[in-house]
Amino acid sequence: MGKNVLVLCFILLLFFGGVTSVPTTTSPAKIVGGLLSNIVSALMKWLWSLKATTKTVISGRPMMKFESGYTVETVFDGSKLGIEPYSVQVLPSGELLILDSANSNIYRISTSLSLYSRPKLVAGSHEGYSGHVDGKLREAKMNHPKGLTVDDRGNIYVADTMNMAIRKISDAGVTTIAGGKRGRGSHVDGASEDANFSNDFDVVYIGSSCSLLVIDRGNRAIKGDPAAFSTTVLINMKVVFLLELQC
Repeated sequence: MGKNVLVLCFILLLFFGGVTSVPTTTSPAKIVGGLLSNIVSALMKWLWSLKATTKTVISGRPMMKFESGYTVETVFDGSKLGIEPYSVQVLPSGELLILDSANSNIYRISTSLSLYSRPKLVAGSHEGYSGHVDGKLREAKMNHPKGLTVDDRGNIYVADTMNMAIRKISDAGVTTIAGGKRGRGSHVDGASEDANFSNDFDVVYIGSSCSLLVIDRGNRAIKGDPAAFSTTVLINMKVVFLLELQC
């Protein structure tokens, strides 16, 4: 608003300044006509600038349509148990898997959720230690994983992002099935022990082909098994392939 007032004052200053500086030999009609022309031109430019400014300031209003009949309620409060839920998956048994990325742990909890539910540690350590250790469930360590998926048999596949590895969790323990050797992110295809990912990826289980898709965000690629997809998918999705599971 203050800026607009200053512009208007400047226009008036030009008007009165122009009146005092006009030679006395010039006819009054020419003086008035010239000044009016200048003032109209200046006012038009000023008004046009205001119009343009107004267009850039106005933003679109949100268009929302609420569907009633739903209730939001806290059924599990991890803060009271030192657990920070990052992602959730469902086991074939109906139980829920909770991925605690901050503490590098995976928990299992019954679907009869309540504020008094107590999850069971599946893999990792209660102390929240991180690392890359395979073996028994309670001795294994992950490094801030950010994705997990479950196959039809209940095996868990973990996107162990900071280790740049895919880990498998089964009744036999924890193993590494792809990546994890190089210690830094890269884009390498090939045999699972030689493959590598970025430190920003996720995994998805495809039941119809018993395979994993790896969404490697850091490398802007989708990785999977070439036998699991048709040629059309290969061309349209530009998929880079990696892994087939043993179902």
